[in-house]
Amino acid sequence: MQTDSSNPRRPAVVLVADRTLSARYKVLFEGIFATMQTSKAPQIAMRHLLSPKMSVDPAGRALAAPLGLRRVQAAILDQTDLGPDDVVCTTPEALGGLLGPWTKVVGVSSSDPLGQGMSNTTTTAFWSGELYTARWTRRMMHAVKAAKAKYDFTVVAGGAGAWQWARNEEAVKSQGIDVVFEGYFEQIGPQMVRDIVDGRTVEPHVVAEGTSANRIRPITGASMLGIVELSRGCGNGCGFCTMGKVKMDHLPHETILADLQTNVSAGFTSVVSGSEDFFRYGAVSGKVNFEALRSLLEEMRRIDGLGFMQIDHGNISSVLQYEDDQLREIRRLLTWSRPSEYLWVNMGVESANGNLVAANGSGKMAPYDPGDWGDMVRKAADKMIRTGFYPVFSVVLGLPGETPDDVADTLQLVKDLVAKNVVIFPIFYEPQTASNEAFSVSAMTADHLELYTVCYENNFKRVPDLFWDNQRAGGVSWFKRALLQLLGKTEVRAWRKNFRRIAKQIAARNGEAGK
Repeated sequence: MQTDSSNPRRPAVVLVADRTLSARYKVLFEGIFATMQTSKAPQIAMRHLLSPKMSVDPAGRALAAPLGLRRVQAAILDQTDLGPDDVVCTTPEALGGLLGPWTKVVGVSSSDPLGQGMSNTTTTAFWSGELYTARWTRRMMHAVKAAKAKYDFTVVAGGAGAWQWARNEEAVKSQGIDVVFEGYFEQIGPQMVRDIVDGRTVEPHVVAEGTSANRIRPITGASMLGIVELSRGCGNGCGFCTMGKVKMDHLPHETILADLQTNVSAGFTSVVSGSEDFFRYGAVSGKVNFEALRSLLEEMRRIDGLGFMQIDHGNISSVLQYEDDQLREIRRLLTWSRPSEYLWVNMGVESANGNLVAANGSGKMAPYDPGDWGDMVRKAADKMIRTGFYPVFSVVLGLPGETPDDVADTLQLVKDLVAKNVVIFPIFYEPQTASNEAFSVSAMTADHLELYTVCYENNFKRVPDLFWDNQRAGGVSWFKRALLQLLGKTEVRAWRKNFRRIAKQIAARNGEAGK
């Protein structure tokens, strides 16, 4: 079905993401840095330096879009009779020019639409102001809502942050959302879109189970940051992660290579591998598969034009299953034409108490004993460093059941890791459901603040070099790198000021409690 084959600016289905996900980032750390910013950062700096807008072609199509929207687009094209001119990805700035009486569906995506993601709630707690993820999503949704009143299309909201909309009816109503879609799209999403286009009623809250991995089709346009999906799901069960209950499935080589080629053909020489655990590619039941990962990386290296590939998440128990020589070989295969000294991997520690982590639903220690968790973390850090990787760890403050001893033990573990010259990000616990309370500054103890401060004082020393190295390998100009380094120094002073402010609040609370 072509709504108007002679006019590609009249699509039936328009897909768009919030402004923080519709930007021209060169490396992953730029995107992370931008999505952590609150309204305390000047908007002009956000729009032109931290998060420059994505370009569009003359028909209003985004030259690159978040991978999730590209997957939605590919699935609709594959499973319905809608054609390439009917289903387009665009940007918030170009959205208005594509909407009209021909529009049937506007699909919106955000990773953190209400500012409730764990790392971002932590930033807000210290910085105050409003997260740009939430501010820009709300502004986009108000524009969509106004156009909906005029053209009477259906608004479907999804993405990694869909769980926030699903538990906030007021936001759904105020932002003009008709359907909240949670989960991966391929299994039931295309038929839902077809039903809407044909005028049939759909449920206001749709939840897709599983990974739909068997229905994934190669993307038809470049993905933001050149992200290439290797695996879906995780299945480690962590109650504070949206992927905790979704079993990991792996994409076949041909799909991965096709997506990689699409990005390279669009001019992306720096790409990102997408997986909840890079080192588990090809694994079955948590047991790593070195040959499967090596074979994939060897095939990826045969594609001409790639300069730098970053990896995001890994799991400590997966790393420990590899021999040092195997990790060195993986590191070699990840060294392309623009080598990086800081090839970082984010790994979740959460707490030094493995039994506490396990009590919060996590099976991430398997096949090892949760009681050995602290030593496992230390061994994984040493293993990664000596084989050429750069560990970036995260710890969670306020896990349900956390005790003062847990905080003290985690602080000691953090100090041990700091001595190894790694990076550690502390984040506040944020439940995925309303069954538990989120952690906040008002619940912080002096020990919590010391843990937080030790992490960040270390990061103030380590992150600038990591950021500079990644941007250099990703092709970012020297001038922009220097500007961001200067901005970083300004933020360090602000962080320290906030530490002092919160220390006074904790001392005041303790003084009142002692009266």
